[in-house]
Amino acid sequence: MVNRRNAAAVVVSLVAVVSTVVLTPTASAGGAQPLPQAQAQALIDAPAAVQSGSATRPVSAREALAAASTPGAVVSVAPGMSLTQAVGLAPAVSLSAAPSSVVKPVGATVSSVGCAANAAWHEWGTWPYQQRITDTTYWCAVVGERITYMSSTSNGTGTLCNTSWWSSQLVGGGIGYSWFVTRSSAGWACPTVIPWVTLHPSHYMDVSRNAWGSTAEVGSG
Repeated sequence: MVNRRNAAAVVVSLVAVVSTVVLTPTASAGGAQPLPQAQAQALIDAPAAVQSGSATRPVSAREALAAASTPGAVVSVAPGMSLTQAVGLAPAVSLSAAPSSVVKPVGATVSSVGCAANAAWHEWGTWPYQQRITDTTYWCAVVGERITYMSSTSNGTGTLCNTSWWSSQLVGGGIGYSWFVTRSSAGWACPTVIPWVTLHPSHYMDVSRNAWGSTAEVGSG
């Protein structure tokens, strides 16, 4: 007959082993652990090894149009134009409602509209307290002349730093111009070893794009 006291000890030991197996991976998920405040702040403020990057490609009118349905997208279309007209899928229309200094006369067509997509990013800090902003923008233009359509989305990412808010807005140029600048901003909540001490960095990135399909980062902070 099995001794009841020994059997109970065996059960307790098994429970302890199972608890260890389940809990240990959770505590070290991703290999990143919060640090003391001073160390965390130093890593948040440190320059990233690679601070920025950008990839641009031509896209079809249909892909550009689909980007307008992306959740959170900030979309702009030339006045008097539908989305399909702005990306070049519909017949020519007038752009008479756009700024007179930068548009062609009434009756100008959209037959030469081309579309592009660009994903630009900027990073601050070092692992595991890095903070990255990514801005993905689709735009269409009468090539070399004027912008007819823009759709921008932005987000913030990090390892320990969780994004608490983000936004995208036009800060220069735009519809009817040959260029535009979008500002993507984000804020993070970065934990430390003290549960009630959280650090809150925030940043922005400005990216310029034009009617020739070119892209350049023009500011950050």
